[in-house]
Amino acid sequence: MLPVDRLATLARSDGITELESALLPLMRMLAELDEPGETEKAEVDRLLPLVFAVVREVCSEDYEKRNAPEVEDAVPQIVMLSPECESLSDLLLQMEHYGYAFKVFADYRQGLRYALDNSVVAVVVSLSDGFSADIRTVVDELRRHGRKWFVLSDRGDFSLRLQAVRMGALGFFIAPLNVGVLVDAVDPLAYKARDEPYRVLVLDDSVTVLAAIRKTLGQFPNLNTQVLRDPALVLEKLLDFTPDVLLLDFHMDGCNGLEVAKIIRQNRAFESMPIVFLTSETREDVQLEAMRHGGDDFLTKPISEAQLVNTVISKAERYRGLRKLMVEDSLTGLFNHVKTKALLQQSLLLAERQKRPVCYAILDIDHFKRVNDNYGHTVGDKVIKTLARLLKQKVRRSDVVGRYGGEEFVIVMFDSTPADAKARVDRMREAFGDIYHAYDEGIFSVSFSAGVAHFPAYGTMMELMVAADDALYEAKRAGRNRVVCAQRSVAV
Repeated sequence: MLPVDRLATLARSDGITELESALLPLMRMLAELDEPGETEKAEVDRLLPLVFAVVREVCSEDYEKRNAPEVEDAVPQIVMLSPECESLSDLLLQMEHYGYAFKVFADYRQGLRYALDNSVVAVVVSLSDGFSADIRTVVDELRRHGRKWFVLSDRGDFSLRLQAVRMGALGFFIAPLNVGVLVDAVDPLAYKARDEPYRVLVLDDSVTVLAAIRKTLGQFPNLNTQVLRDPALVLEKLLDFTPDVLLLDFHMDGCNGLEVAKIIRQNRAFESMPIVFLTSETREDVQLEAMRHGGDDFLTKPISEAQLVNTVISKAERYRGLRKLMVEDSLTGLFNHVKTKALLQQSLLLAERQKRPVCYAILDIDHFKRVNDNYGHTVGDKVIKTLARLLKQKVRRSDVVGRYGGEEFVIVMFDSTPADAKARVDRMREAFGDIYHAYDEGIFSVSFSAGVAHFPAYGTMMELMVAADDALYEAKRAGRNRVVCAQRSVAV
């Protein structure tokens, strides 16, 4: 069962929904299976060819081409309605560097038609003399078709802002429009956060209980449930699945849930994960003992469906909320130093088991002290946020990106060769160098340097981090604004 679950986890993390769907019937059958008979073997023989067919399809040369999004659909579009097209040329160029297609129309009616005929993120309407009749007509059409829009004006008095609010404007910009202000406003519209379903792991040695829980939780699309019958596999399963809540049977053959909870809590990566015991035990002293050793709640059998669902969702919500506060850098929203190291360690453990490479890159903004000294710490913070935003956009979903401290960032790239990692970080470096940052008296640009090291050439986490750090300093000594790979061949 575990290899099937692991394959499904990899398919989900890489967004291969066809493979995940093909595996689902097989996973459900195996989860409910106690002793396989001829009927069950025949069903497996029927399901496996379907899975193999999807695997062959996914591995085919043209699969990636067929499933790659069109460039036009991948780049979010912003429309500007303004009579001053020429003065916005710099803004247009900078928005392209930030990953947006930016179109300016002096003819408001023409711009309106374009915005209605195309999938645009937002429309910015420039006002020279307030809301004239023509502009009101344009805004009414934008609202009628559900287009988001903002105001740009030379004046920001209360009466004009009040009119804008009453007409449904999402925001109000004072000219001249700063690219950072515009990007901060439209990013939430263009890159809406997609909350992944809560991950629920159930460990119970009863096939009947597992089937009942899976059936109940399976009714909710925001819950992704996996089951396990063998307690000896729990740590490996926790690493692969990283659940938001664990439902743990209190009485199992060979060991009890309290002992399993103690083993789990000895691993720092899971010390805060909610554990909910499933038990028919009603003695208060037993429950208190379990709570002292890692339990967060009890569900007494028989468990009502409403109680099960409410407990799972409330525990998972609270865990994710607390985890977000604990693991995120407050300025950038990236993973912080501690969480990044923990995720690197998990990636290396998984890579070792699956014989996959991992690349680790450390990035450092060049001459960042000069940025703070010359332009102020507020501008310096904006530079850091800009790089963080760019990295989040450019990495894959399976990658880890974190702020390591100050002006340093790290990227963990699972299943990536050194050549591929270097090329990807190089593209990020070039994109960052094209961005201009504003201060009171004008604009400036900055660059970053990076060092890359890879596993298994560097076999431990400490060796990998030191090698990447040394490569970074080599990039600095060589003149900055470059990416250097640590050189060590893999022993054969």
